[in-house]
Amino acid sequence: MYRLAGHASSPFGALIGELTLERLPFYRRKDMILYTDTPDRGCMGYLAVITAAEPEDRFHLPHMLGNVSPEAASKLKQGDILSVSGTGEAAVLWDQGSRQNSLLLTEACNCRCLMCPQPPRRHDPALPAAALRVLDLLKGKRVESICITGGEPALPKEDFIGILRRCAGEHPNAEVNVLTNAKPFSDASFAGEAALAAPKKAVFCASLHSDLPQVHDAVVGKPGSYDLTNEGVYNLAVRRVPLEIRHVIVRRNHDRLLEFARHLYRYFPFCAHYAFMSMETCGLAAENLDEIYVEPNDYRDGLRAAVLAMSKRGLPVSVYNTPLCLCHEDIRPFARRSISAWKNVYLEQCGRCAAKASCCGFFSTSVKLSGQIEPLAAA
Repeated sequence: MYRLAGHASSPFGALIGELTLERLPFYRRKDMILYTDTPDRGCMGYLAVITAAEPEDRFHLPHMLGNVSPEAASKLKQGDILSVSGTGEAAVLWDQGSRQNSLLLTEACNCRCLMCPQPPRRHDPALPAAALRVLDLLKGKRVESICITGGEPALPKEDFIGILRRCAGEHPNAEVNVLTNAKPFSDASFAGEAALAAPKKAVFCASLHSDLPQVHDAVVGKPGSYDLTNEGVYNLAVRRVPLEIRHVIVRRNHDRLLEFARHLYRYFPFCAHYAFMSMETCGLAAENLDEIYVEPNDYRDGLRAAVLAMSKRGLPVSVYNTPLCLCHEDIRPFARRSISAWKNVYLEQCGRCAAKASCCGFFSTSVKLSGQIEPLAAA
């Protein structure tokens, strides 16, 4: 989520609206947030104003976020959906130019994964309310993809089902990815509710980090999680919900990638997609770095063996978050540009790489990046 900092004109609660970079007729301003270099009486009627100028606190003007860096504001686009707060911060909740937008339903989670980039927090009811507000502003617009995420987004059950129904009814042609640990769906009744509410192009992306129960449970920090995740995946599968298995590679599981691939083929051959993922080393991953970090070169051979084994068996597989130069040449076609644009960076030596345009690069949020990058030459 891209954020901007500034100074608020006065204390005010979070306001969510659509950004405009140009002045609009008065009747179109109610749900709009204006970015302008020159706040004046012509700003009346907007939901809020963002400006590089000093914010003004006057009764006839909307709430303002001022002293915003022009460099930071240059990344804003017409049609973005923003949250602006009297705490002096604005956040882009929906980037109209991106296919990687998310609706965050909760930061609470029933796991505490060693490598979680976003540590769990107490549930805040304002988050599903914000997601609903975003959907309100997207009504009638073309939306290609939506990601529903958390924490564990299915924990606030009623909100989760409601969001699924809104997505299905208002954006029936959008691809909807639900990022989940699948444990809530071990409740067969709830899995049935979710299956009925899910949009026709929904894929539930379930995290599974080992073929060994004790390893998976150690990685996610909660005993019994392996069995609950498996049960949740099967409950969704029998209700014909499309599934993806996501496997984050850490020190504890990096030496069993081929065994995990064979496990998927034996026990989960029905999934729509499978992904092997390198870590984003922030949040809990940064705190647990000594325990979980492993260089991609240390699992390079195992990753190749796993990906090729799955591909030969007809299972659609991808590699996420792993630079091309850290993949064997024959699995580079499986590597995706998977890192969200707002936190996607490249190293200095990447400028000399012939494959940069098709490479995922790195997380700008990570506290540790691989030191084994080698620019690729043109074929």
